[in-house]
Amino acid sequence: MRKKLIVVLMLAGAGSAFAQGDPVTDLRGNCGNFQNVSTYGKDNREEYCASNLILRDLADSVAGFFTNGSSVTLTNKPYVYGTSTLMQSQDNVAPDQRFANQPAIAFCTGFLVGDDLMVTAGHCVKDHDPALSKIKDHPAACQQNPEINDMGEFCENIRVVFGFRKDLGGVIPRSAPAQNVYKCAKVVSHSLGSGPDYTVIRLDRKVAGRLPLAINRGNKGLSGKTPLFVIGHPSGLPLKIAGDAAVISVDTDVYVNDNFGVSRKWADKGYAFLTNLDTFHGNSGSPVFNLNTLLVEGILVSGDQDYEPNPNYPGQSQVTTYPQQPVSDMGKGVGEVCTKISVPQGKIPATAREKDMLEMNAKA
Repeated sequence: MRKKLIVVLMLAGAGSAFAQGDPVTDLRGNCGNFQNVSTYGKDNREEYCASNLILRDLADSVAGFFTNGSSVTLTNKPYVYGTSTLMQSQDNVAPDQRFANQPAIAFCTGFLVGDDLMVTAGHCVKDHDPALSKIKDHPAACQQNPEINDMGEFCENIRVVFGFRKDLGGVIPRSAPAQNVYKCAKVVSHSLGSGPDYTVIRLDRKVAGRLPLAINRGNKGLSGKTPLFVIGHPSGLPLKIAGDAAVISVDTDVYVNDNFGVSRKWADKGYAFLTNLDTFHGNSGSPVFNLNTLLVEGILVSGDQDYEPNPNYPGQSQVTTYPQQPVSDMGKGVGEVCTKISVPQGKIPATAREKDMLEMNAKA
């Protein structure tokens, strides 16, 4: 019992995790950033440097996905990040919004599950570019849904970068050392379209100095109200950690009314669960953790509208505010959908970290 109690106390208290702080963060600003505006209730996103040691250890195994030559470029040894900020991005956020001056350049998130294996959302990765290679890593079509054919990047164009974050001291690095940058080498498993949304990829080499995250195989014990937190790159920003969230639905199908008033399935109980996490595009592929066990329960794959017109800055946007409890009408906060980690678990090897964490939770 003592071990688990220590973990929970550290998550709840150290570094004022999931608390309050200044509303706007610049490149060298304060590391504690919380504000009472967000997608579902309070904005619970916090910086890597504002988090306690346990959360930072987990975050070290989470990476941003970039496109080579645009958002990250090789120059001799370091990889140089692009400089487009959240205000300059497609989201066109107003200067009064949090993180407005931070670079927004990652297109998805992924997390380490093996020595050289990453998991992300299915809509983030396409198989090899047919114009460059006849290689096909898996038999199923990569983009089965015609509505999202333009989503995702070809495997060979993706650079997986660890360490895109605000470090201790409040500094966001302008470049990443070459040893933190990996290439997508192979699509191991992929699902998209009418089924679950996930991808498992193999990197060009083993990842050094980082441990694979531990997963909850079979999603054993996952239920409504299970407390959650997520680590990823919302809107392409440097890594953020967001908590004070929970499972909303896991055992029943969730239907919502779309913008045309037509009811459609939003979360399929067979392979997905619904949450009220504060996540954005760019969080796609983020690991969703059980706060009590620190095991990965799911992969963030979709959600409601992230931004809306800002009345104080015509032509620019602000974060959309939703009630803490999701509703059934699209555009009013229908909740964020996660693919259950039990779906791709057969492609994820068991690790020493997983064994240790399962033993610790069993003794708690």
